[in-house]
Amino acid sequence: VLRKKQYGGLSLADSYGWPAVARGSNTIIVSQNADQPLSYLPPLLTHILLNSVFTSVTSSTGPVAVLLCPGWEKVQEVYELLKESHVTQVLHPITVLLGVGKDEAKTVKIPKNCLLLVTTPFSLVRLLACHCFLFLRLHHLVLDEADQLFTLAPEQMVAILQHFQKVTSSKKKSSGPQQLVAVAKRWTRHMESLVMSHMPFPCVVMTIAEEAALYSNIHQIILVALESNKISTLLGVLDFSPVVGQKTLIVTDTVQEVEDVFKALNNKSMFCLKTHEGFTQQFDFVIQQWRKHVGPGNQVILVTTTECLSSLGIRDATCVVHFSFPTSPKLFGSRLFCMSENFRNLSDQVSLQDRTESSQRTRSVLLISERNAHHVVGVLRYLGRTNVSLPPELLTFAQGVHLAREGQKTDRPLCSYLKSFGVCRDSSVCPNRHRFNSLLDQSLLPSSGVIEVLPLYVKTASVFYGRVVREGDGFADMVSEMASYYADKKPGAKEVLQGELYAVQEDEIFHRGDLLFFSVLARFIDVGKEEEVKSHQLLQLPERFHTPPAQAMEIIVCRVKPIDAETSWHPKVTRAVSQKIRGLQHRARVVLSLGNTVFVDPMVRVTQLPSLKMVINEYNVQSVILNTGMAVSNPEHVTLLKVLCQEDVEAGVISGPDEGSASLEVRIKPVEEVLAEVFRAAEVRKPAAADAPHTATHEFVHAPPPSDQTLAPVPLDLPGPPAPDLHQVPACGPESPLDTRAAGESSQTAAGLDAADHVVRYRFHLLLEK
Repeated sequence: VLRKKQYGGLSLADSYGWPAVARGSNTIIVSQNADQPLSYLPPLLTHILLNSVFTSVTSSTGPVAVLLCPGWEKVQEVYELLKESHVTQVLHPITVLLGVGKDEAKTVKIPKNCLLLVTTPFSLVRLLACHCFLFLRLHHLVLDEADQLFTLAPEQMVAILQHFQKVTSSKKKSSGPQQLVAVAKRWTRHMESLVMSHMPFPCVVMTIAEEAALYSNIHQIILVALESNKISTLLGVLDFSPVVGQKTLIVTDTVQEVEDVFKALNNKSMFCLKTHEGFTQQFDFVIQQWRKHVGPGNQVILVTTTECLSSLGIRDATCVVHFSFPTSPKLFGSRLFCMSENFRNLSDQVSLQDRTESSQRTRSVLLISERNAHHVVGVLRYLGRTNVSLPPELLTFAQGVHLAREGQKTDRPLCSYLKSFGVCRDSSVCPNRHRFNSLLDQSLLPSSGVIEVLPLYVKTASVFYGRVVREGDGFADMVSEMASYYADKKPGAKEVLQGELYAVQEDEIFHRGDLLFFSVLARFIDVGKEEEVKSHQLLQLPERFHTPPAQAMEIIVCRVKPIDAETSWHPKVTRAVSQKIRGLQHRARVVLSLGNTVFVDPMVRVTQLPSLKMVINEYNVQSVILNTGMAVSNPEHVTLLKVLCQEDVEAGVISGPDEGSASLEVRIKPVEEVLAEVFRAAEVRKPAAADAPHTATHEFVHAPPPSDQTLAPVPLDLPGPPAPDLHQVPACGPESPLDTRAAGESSQTAAGLDAADHVVRYRFHLLLEK
């Protein structure tokens, strides 16, 4: 399977994660490829086949392992991998996806020989409610994309973990294998609770520096100041008389900033070192001085540039000051990694008080000025995942930048998720538009009233393509003429050009279609579907058939959405709806129209009784969707769309054709000026004594709340999570003490799983991807 999937070899995370999983250890893996099932399946299946299968032979019935995925698509992906790995003959894996239908869970039959169950948290909770005795020999619980599981189904995850703990803590199970594996691309507060409450002696493997910083719970301090006053702000936050020894690292972008900060610190009689690109001859001396022990009451400060930082190999800093703003979360995380030797370790069996004191030893001080507009949003989004309180003026600014970026999407199509469900799944990474455009969304379709529609192509359970049925529209005559024209001869296309209209035969019907990509994809303009065709299938279309306009329009049925926080409809629902409505005329009430899309609520099948002068409603399409058990009501759908449209009209953001061409710099400029005015006003309110340690920055220091507060993430009115490609981190330097330990541990694990040292099982592996 690994060869078939072109698996290039073990990554850094795999080198530490696979041995831990194969030994049966409780394991958490946070890495770039953690969302790929191959990052944990091979060692997991190996351990189950070699240990748990034989242990469970005499146990009660039910699965030995349960693998939880965030959605039905991931469930199908994992199941296909299991079938390709040829473990079905031994483990007999099955998938279970339950809807909300009455008694649906009661009818589920799990085969007695099934040892591995792949499902979602919502489906498993429904199963446990009716078949809890089928999960009494559960040895392994695997959380695929654990960060998403806790975000989408927090209550369900609590119930599942409680059941797993109850089952594995029984006297009968105490001697058998017990394992909990969680893989994720991001660290969350819920995972901290998972480690501390449900994973004794865990192995924690991390290869993303910024996620390791979140794991360590570094004390974050945010200071806002004018660019001209950053040095005095810096002096105000430094502790010149620390109780314990401190190693403070100040990172700048330019050589001049290094010299300016170094001069200011020398004037304060501080022991200070400096390095930059023009001072490389002193690198060895600076590193030697830095590595000396710092006793209580003393402090060493090193001022350096971002370019030199990776060459120094610093891992034991206690405070990092970002004098120059980091341009991305990746760079921010790499700076924080300079404190990695002082990161807390949840794997250690120490008290909560000791962990809290350890996390308070490390500090990160971020200076933000009016010049940081272009990069502030990504870092603020990252800080929003910590327990730091963000300044309201920065949140307002970030929202302004988000709106400016949205303004650049005026020529993009309206987001399909926004149209289908009223909200986008993640507007920060979605490439499509989330604001209304007066030209693109102008519609010639009816915006209200009752219409007759004929759905011809069902794209999803709630999105169809079809045409409005009108008397005397001439479409039926055109279809008849095309059939007559091609009855005698079927001339092939003389020249195949992208964007030109052709005819394509499907069974006995001839469709008009324009070519989207050469000899690959054609769009049937009267049906709405897009389909691959070959050049020999294209027929020459006479000019008289070019004149009638395209008939297909998008029809969206409102007030329904998938269950269990899914972002797409299960094929089972789409198939059921397609079989029910395709090709049949329906009556629908239009509630909104945008561009070539009509939103209908309700949409019903109307039948004329032949013997009576009356009609009956056979079914409501919304009811058909809900009756599958895989959908729930979405009453806010139309309201959200209308409110969004009204807000845009009142704010005047519905743009014309020229406004989308404005660059992001032009759009952000007014927001930058407002932010600079806020900073200047704040400077005026500051006390005159800029060199006082606390008064100069007190107004802008936002310390985190006490660490014993709830583990739920702090809500933040910012765009969604950062794009995954921001988490690529440079490799450790060759002189790093961490690398020395990592190399030793790698050689140890290479000696074989049986010879692995017992201590490695409980160690926190903090590594960086190459």
